[in-house]
Amino acid sequence: MKKTIELSEKQYSVVYAENGPLYVKASAGSGKTRVLTERLRHLLSKTKKKVLALTFTNKAGAEIKQRLNEIDDIESRAFIGTFHGFCQSILESHGNLLGFSGMPHIFEDNADRMELIEQAIEEIPTYALKYVEKNEKEKRDFKFKALSFISKVKRDLIDDEDFENHTDNQNLILLYKSYQGILRSQNALDFDDILLYAFKLLTDFPKLSSMYRRSFYAICVDEAQDLNNAQYQVLKVIADDGFDNIMLVGDPNQSIFHFNGSSAKYMNELFVDDYQPAIVELNENFRSSKRVLEAAQKIVPEAEHVENVVKEGIFELKCFNNEFDEASWIANKIHELIQLKKHEDIEGSITAERIAILARNKYLFKSLENELSNLTLDFYYKMTPGAVKFESSAMKVFDMALRVRLNPKDKLHKTKLSHALGTTNETLDAAEDIAVLTDRNDLKSAIDLAYNLNEEGKNLKQLIRAIKEDLELADEDEKAMLFNDLDELEKHWINYAKNSNSTSLLQFKNSMALGQTHPLAQHSGITLSTIHTMKGQEFDIVFVLGTDDETFPDYRAVRAGGIEIEQEKNNMYVAFTRSKRWLYVTWPSSRTMPWGDVRRRRVSRFLTDF
Repeated sequence: MKKTIELSEKQYSVVYAENGPLYVKASAGSGKTRVLTERLRHLLSKTKKKVLALTFTNKAGAEIKQRLNEIDDIESRAFIGTFHGFCQSILESHGNLLGFSGMPHIFEDNADRMELIEQAIEEIPTYALKYVEKNEKEKRDFKFKALSFISKVKRDLIDDEDFENHTDNQNLILLYKSYQGILRSQNALDFDDILLYAFKLLTDFPKLSSMYRRSFYAICVDEAQDLNNAQYQVLKVIADDGFDNIMLVGDPNQSIFHFNGSSAKYMNELFVDDYQPAIVELNENFRSSKRVLEAAQKIVPEAEHVENVVKEGIFELKCFNNEFDEASWIANKIHELIQLKKHEDIEGSITAERIAILARNKYLFKSLENELSNLTLDFYYKMTPGAVKFESSAMKVFDMALRVRLNPKDKLHKTKLSHALGTTNETLDAAEDIAVLTDRNDLKSAIDLAYNLNEEGKNLKQLIRAIKEDLELADEDEKAMLFNDLDELEKHWINYAKNSNSTSLLQFKNSMALGQTHPLAQHSGITLSTIHTMKGQEFDIVFVLGTDDETFPDYRAVRAGGIEIEQEKNNMYVAFTRSKRWLYVTWPSSRTMPWGDVRRRRVSRFLTDF
């Protein structure tokens, strides 16, 4: 076994705790994953039996496996994965006991569930007659309500005969039964069913739960603050009948999956009542630095605690004459840091892969790309998988219009397009049908672009050039966003065309949808990312550029006010807390618009107290 290293006294007490129930309250940055991994390593050194380690994401499970990869036969000696993955393995092995022929097909996509609920409605004639009289919004709202009810029934493990105690809406009860009947007739189940049927197997067949109980030496649960009822009950069935070698690790203040019925009460209250565990608090912060957390605390004062932080770190807020000087400084600073190689704040070497540059919107990286390239610094864009995401309202309309043009049967995007244009008219069979629905020049231009592209797409550059030359739009912020989106579309076309023997508009759209046209697709070097794409990720060194007001917060949020501004403040907080050690925040006092005008800027309203 690999020797445990760099454990604090409290971390050591968890890793080498005596067998028995253990509740570890691990605050942010306290080394939770390290403690959990080393605890698993220690447990495996004491037994030939299996250990069960349950996580809430595949990513967390993969990270734990990677840290334990030097252990022989780790795959056979430990189940390390999500609750759903574990319950799926139970169904794969024993689903026949519930009448399934082989492992049922899983309908995990919400679109599949929406289609199933439509079918369920059609099977209830008394309700279907009322349903067809509803407008589209009422139908959509009812389907969401029905699916929410179905999910809650399954998470709460409610028996069919007990429905009446949970709703007086007979239509919902009938829909649940019809929905489940359709699934069973197709030897299928949805995501919530995986836990429900695993629980039924373990409770209806005691010998089965006893077999699992005997096969595991210990159970460890990561991020236990996100447990919901179904998950906790599955856990209890296995950790029953005297089995108590179970550890829950989590932070009550970081429960994030509330939409799944999760609650910290399962870890904080029920587990404590059911198992009377030893409780250890890990409250030293080894992940984040003091300076970064102090800066984040100025954004959201109640969110961060800095008293137990070990590393000092760096925070700097810098102003530059313009975005070009800003980009030059960032590139040179990164070059300097990589040349430094070592610093006591950062474990290991300072490399490009440990550095991220964040911005509110992707177009802000334009000047920076050239500066990084001039210094031969490798970089790549962290992309959200799937379709290209445009930022301007006009190009969002373009995307919907192009979908409708390429697939006239696409009712979903016809509906979305009509709503975006402020109408309920869903005829929309030609550009002229759509263009008359709006008096906004930028939306008309976007619609014309979608419908005037030829089938090979080869006139795209020409049409984009014409829009830039002819478009009249009083709102300069919206115009700038549109110009940047047009540049982005052209980049994707170039990437598509150079990898295609022949081009077609339909193929281009599909390639964008699959993420095949993104530039700089390699995953090495400095990470460039929008803040929205970076949630859940952390780097030792982070730069946040473009923090001038109406850039961050975004000008649209400034105009909307209210909850939109509050969300922008949360985005700024997220950006700051992506840094583990050093954080550099920059802004330009002037910014050049795409057509050459220069506008004065002031620092973000979130940073005026710095």
